[in-house]
Amino acid sequence: MSKKGIVHIFASHNNTIILLTDVTGQETIAKCSGGIVTKSQHKEGSPYAAMKVAEIVAEKAKEKGVNYVDVKIRA
Repeated sequence: MSKKGIVHIFASHNNTIILLTDVTGQETIAKCSGGIVTKSQHKEGSPYAAMKVAEIVAEKAKEKGVNYVDVKIRA
């Protein structure tokens, strides 16, 4: 059985936050931000940090069995 989720992406000049929830949006499956993957604060909003954040959330989604996602972006 395949599970479906919603990926909420918030991207600003200072940070990138990705949150994966179930279809209803009530249960958080995975979350990560630029501050978790970088050592210095001025690189939180960089494309490299966003790529690493996306990799971490995708890896956690695979572990939880999520195969399909809808993407919502707020920038």
